[in-house]
Amino acid sequence: MRQPLLFLIPVFCGLTASAGGFDTGPQGARVLGLGGASTAYINSIAGLSMNPGLLSQWGDSLTRLSFGGIGQIRRASFIGQDTYLRTDQELAVQPGGYFYGTRALTKRVTLGLSLTTPYGYHTKWPDTWEGRAVIQESRLNTYFVQPTVAFKLNENFGAGVGLIYAYGKYSQRRALGQYDDPSANAQLSASGSGYGVSVGLYGRTGDNLSFGISYRTGVNLKLKNGSSTYAGVPSRDAALLPASTGLGTQINLPNVVSVGIADRINKQLLLTFDFTLTGWSNLDSLKLDLAANGGQPARRVNIPRRYEDAMTFRIGADYQVNPKLTLLAGVRYDETPIRDEYINPEFIDANRLGVSAGLCYQLTRRLSLEGAYSFEYGQQRIARTNPLSAQVANISGSYQMAVQTASVGLAAAF
Repeated sequence: MRQPLLFLIPVFCGLTASAGGFDTGPQGARVLGLGGASTAYINSIAGLSMNPGLLSQWGDSLTRLSFGGIGQIRRASFIGQDTYLRTDQELAVQPGGYFYGTRALTKRVTLGLSLTTPYGYHTKWPDTWEGRAVIQESRLNTYFVQPTVAFKLNENFGAGVGLIYAYGKYSQRRALGQYDDPSANAQLSASGSGYGVSVGLYGRTGDNLSFGISYRTGVNLKLKNGSSTYAGVPSRDAALLPASTGLGTQINLPNVVSVGIADRINKQLLLTFDFTLTGWSNLDSLKLDLAANGGQPARRVNIPRRYEDAMTFRIGADYQVNPKLTLLAGVRYDETPIRDEYINPEFIDANRLGVSAGLCYQLTRRLSLEGAYSFEYGQQRIARTNPLSAQVANISGSYQMAVQTASVGLAAAF
């Protein structure tokens, strides 16, 4: 019975390799322009996704809305260790979006709602590239819904708490390289949901200096209705690689701790600083539950990952040029949680240095247009196959990657 499990390892190794550093970035055009340094930033309700405590500062009689779209392109290139051939990923845009709404019940109690797409990616390599037996295409989408309530404790401090409902979809496709038929392939798809909690605190220590602290629990996406399918398999191997098998697993999205400071230098310039620790180490391994199929009993495959917690440092600047126009800029440095021995072409991640820029233009007294763009460049990663480990499907070579993100949205208060 061990041989069928070895056939399955390459299909599922990518799923675990994808579970690192695949956050889609700041969830809002204005906070994207700041480079994501928004834990203590109250100039946009999009900061609600980072710190529910900020909600306590919007306790006036206005209803506030913020909504828009996000598009992200993650592209990597690969140079084979033995072939020296360069392969570029095909262009694939990861769509996303956001919606925020806030309304005060009383002067001290404010309600909020956010809909965001904080994690996801779309990887697509050419169908005939040399790593096609490891991965050809893969996609992950997540959707977070977070109702939040915040309390203004006094004039300088507020706290908030939100309940998170998350839904995720995952799919993957790869070639079966052991067969001559180029149409032979393996695919899997799964979807599921999970819950989490987000809490935060906001405070002011003076007229010009404020701080924020937030914690979001990890969210365990339980994928119970998945399937693994094989096509183009010769009849001699049909029992090993059945046409369709039920699949159940769990993707653990990380917990996040953020600490931020906002310092108003003068009437025009506000600087923000954030430090974030993301708990990717909860991805120690992935357990795959495969349903019984034909002569094969139900079984579990355990794949080790050994991910590490990762830190992010962000600096943002908000500069009001005039009453209608505000310019935004940001710099960020992201650590990758993926160790060298687990690099996989399904999702290439690296330590990244990024810059961002944006603007906010007041169309009317109650309506503003927001837009931002960011670029992140990752260090080179070297992947090596380990013939002694059948649990890590890979191809030897070097990877270089970059991430581009753009967002446009509207903000209204009435």
